Amino acid sequence: MAKRPEDYTSRTFLFAMATLVVLMAISVIPPIEAGGISLRRANILSDLIRFDSDKAPAAEPAQPEIDVEEFHVDMEEVERQVARVAQEASPTGDGTSASWQGIFEQQPVEADTTLTDTFAADSLEAHRRAVAEADFSALLPADTLITPVEEFFEGEGPSPLQRLYDKLLDGSQPVRIAFMGDSFVEGDILSSDLREKLQLRFGGSGAGFAPMASPLTGFRRTIKTQSKGWDSYNIMQRRNTPAAISDYYYISGWLCQPSDGASVRWEGSSDRACLDSCRTARILFVSRDDSRIEVTVNDRDNRTFDIEGSPAVRQIVVHDDIRSLSFKVLSGAAGAIGYGAIFESAPGVVVDNYSIRSNNGQAMFWTSPTVNAQINEMLGYDLVILQYGLNILEPGIRSFAKYGEQIEKMIAYIRQCFPTAAVLVMSVSDRSVKSDSGFVPMDSAPYMAAAQRQAAQNSGAAFWSAYDAMQSLGRRSVRRSLLGYVRRHAASGRHDLVRRQRLGRKGLHPHQFRGRSSRSLGSVRRHQPRCRTTSSLHARCA
Repeated sequence: MAKRPEDYTSRTFLFAMATLVVLMAISVIPPIEAGGISLRRANILSDLIRFDSDKAPAAEPAQPEIDVEEFHVDMEEVERQVARVAQEASPTGDGTSASWQGIFEQQPVEADTTLTDTFAADSLEAHRRAVAEADFSALLPADTLITPVEEFFEGEGPSPLQRLYDKLLDGSQPVRIAFMGDSFVEGDILSSDLREKLQLRFGGSGAGFAPMASPLTGFRRTIKTQSKGWDSYNIMQRRNTPAAISDYYYISGWLCQPSDGASVRWEGSSDRACLDSCRTARILFVSRDDSRIEVTVNDRDNRTFDIEGSPAVRQIVVHDDIRSLSFKVLSGAAGAIGYGAIFESAPGVVVDNYSIRSNNGQAMFWTSPTVNAQINEMLGYDLVILQYGLNILEPGIRSFAKYGEQIEKMIAYIRQCFPTAAVLVMSVSDRSVKSDSGFVPMDSAPYMAAAQRQAAQNSGAAFWSAYDAMQSLGRRSVRRSLLGYVRRHAASGRHDLVRRQRLGRKGLHPHQFRGRSSRSLGSVRRHQPRCRTTSSLHARCA
């Protein structure tokens, strides 16, 4: 008799039920992390039951953003003060400048930023050809790669940088550059490189601006300064500034208050080319009360100036073969404020270093728009470079949008106080931090550079990436510079001397470092200066 087949239906049912019970039991087990491994909840009833942990994961938190203090400035008040200065600078008004001969000279209503009528277009083209054919080997090696200057200009006619380049190639007028920054340029290292290269090629001499008295005079090697009888105040510690003078800060960030007999002596330096002498010096000061000032040139010739009291900024302009210059307050010190002196030669390039330690750019809003505008009426800047940001870099930060908004305010402020100038935003450089394995590049630097570029783009200003330039140096390239870009592009005679970018273009994508240590831009590849006359160009260091 055949054996009846076993019925497995009940066993299958029991096995399925047991499996279902096990899976339901597993479903209530919370997610587990062990040994760095994360196990999700196994929920077979996900359509019917949803645990809190089964909800869609929350979006990752936004990248951390630097906590930067809001920069407060009343731009309407700034505009009113600047307009008032322009109105008061009348050809028939009181003089603001005393010459070396002791005659007060009225400043023009508006600084002349145009090419002279006597310099014809064909002459300009001839200069361009001369620059293109000149020997630049002493300035930049032939294989130099250029980190370009980007100008986000959308207006009609020549751009601000175009006008700057034309003046450089013209050679008949002084070209004035204000280099504003933090401790990165406080010692006049990077700025002195720029000054030297430009003066060697386009003429000029002198160290530019030097304060009456400040701690930085001890380590700035481009000019020697000896002072006594001055109390100096830094805008970063403005709360310590006497109330009577706290509203007189210039963009330099220093105020110097003399006692009777206070003096300062500046002397040219042989540390760099074109610094040991110059042909013109401008001493900037305020004399609220009647005062008597003595100026001495080369420790030999001296003149005395009787200054009528006024709250306006005054300058004494000295024309001579200047190797040293002394300034002494004989009387009226109680109402006097000293800023400093500017050493230059015209025509040619003047680079004024207006750096302030620990400054992230906010300090400019604590300066007086009136003072800034008055001095710009005397000088007429062609370019203002803004170098800020290193003081607020922090590892791990990816977003600098808020700081970018503050940079846009800086640009707007500079354009009000210095309307004759193009504005160039210089990015942060590479920066290192100490880790367990030694010094490594700070990961936030490229993101800061990208934010600075975006701020320049939003404001229609110019931008130059020191970060990209230093990255190229890390790849064994050579120094990249504004001067090099002028050499490659301005000398060609084309109208589009800068690479123009259209608004709306995506911002710069940051690039990560790869184990390269930070290097000071001012410490690499210095060339021995050579002062000589080049055919068809004016004498170097003239």
